[in-house]
Amino acid sequence: MRKKINFIGIGVQKAGTSWLAKCLNEHPEIYIHPKKEVHYFNKKSFYLNNLHYQYSFKHNNEKIIGEITPAYILEENVAKRIFKYNPHVKLIVILRDPTNRCISQYKMEMSRGSIEQNSGLWDAFSRNLPKYGPMKERGLYKKQLERYYKYFKKEQILILDYKQIKENPKKLLKTCFNFLEVDEKFVPTNIQKNIKHDKDIRKNIVISEEDIQKVEDFYKN
Repeated sequence: MRKKINFIGIGVQKAGTSWLAKCLNEHPEIYIHPKKEVHYFNKKSFYLNNLHYQYSFKHNNEKIIGEITPAYILEENVAKRIFKYNPHVKLIVILRDPTNRCISQYKMEMSRGSIEQNSGLWDAFSRNLPKYGPMKERGLYKKQLERYYKYFKKEQILILDYKQIKENPKKLLKTCFNFLEVDEKFVPTNIQKNIKHDKDIRKNIVISEEDIQKVEDFYKN
């Protein structure tokens, strides 16, 4: 019988999940799916069933076997599906200041050309763009986490602060390793690297301060 996946990173987008995946995968007791964003629990058409999903992990029976798909925290029925698959799974989420997260997503979408026609950050934000994962909704962390707490115990969910990736990445990873019950002393080579998603493209996207303030005020309210 193929070993069940026992760890999932559920979010959030633009909060260092690519960096976390690289660092965790270096640990000799951890295996992270090479695709990183596997999308099994929100796009089941990619896989036939649980066995097909499990067999896509080419692991060597490491203690921790997992994946990180930031979209999981956003979509409504994913928590229930994960619980049905493995009620004992461990979950990690990295939270980032919602305004900064929104700005980062806006720049990414504009660089990729994946956002619908708009006249600036606030226009796109207020119109719930992009349709596949609205910037506004992605910053509503309380609403998203409540879906998971409905099914999972608090001790199964580790919440991390994005700021720590730059301020104290070693401490953040030690917290992760303790949570996953693996050797906490391990230090990955990628710890100081700026890891980005494969599709990220750097472009100079200008955003007005007025728009940024409007987004910030929205989340404050």
